[in-house]
Parts: sequence; C-alpha cells; structure tokens
Amino acid sequence: MNRLLFAAGLATAAAIGSAVGTVHADKPDGIACQQAGISTLQSLDLLSSVARDGIEVAGVGVVPFRTVLQLHRTDPSLFQTGGVSVVVPGVGTVPATWCDGA
Repeated sequence: MNRLLFAAGLATAAAIGSAVGTVHADKPDGIACQQAGISTLQSLDLLSSVARDGIEVAGVGVVPFRTVLQLHRTDPSLFQTGGVSVVVPGVGTVPATWCDGA
C-alpha cells in the first residue's frame, strides 16, 4: 500500500490530535515511540502474531507490521492520544496511547 495513501487513510479514520511527542535525551521521538509500541505488543503477547499478520487499525484495515514500524518513526503522533485506534483480539478497539510520553 502506498505510504501516503495509508497515512491519508489513517488521518481520515482517526482524529489526529495535537499531541506532541517528547524527545528522550538518547533517542528521537519516533524510535522511542516505536519501542513503546513493541513493548505494548509484547506485554499483550501479540508481538509474534502482529509481526506475522499485521495489525488491524480501526477504520483502515490490516496494516503490515513493517508499515506500522515505519509510521512510528515518521509520524509518532498517530500512536498518541487522539491518533489511531487498533483492534486487539479478545479485547476490542483500543485507542492508541502507548507513545504518550515516549
């Protein structure tokens, strides 16, 4: 999927808030956000399945894991309060907040 088309779909599917990431002294916003997302998936025991099958983004569909990782680096605000929501198996739709403060 074209990255710009995907990003436009995410922006349409979710109200992108004005959340601004904070910079850790040792890593840029996107890398810290990416690591926070991976940690979240690990804590939910979903990292393997998401790496293999992608992750369902509410209003967009299933997105390949590599695309999600790239978007964490290029547009971490998507994964903060006011960004996208993802569908977590067995839980339902969950708003992204794992990069708040990352």
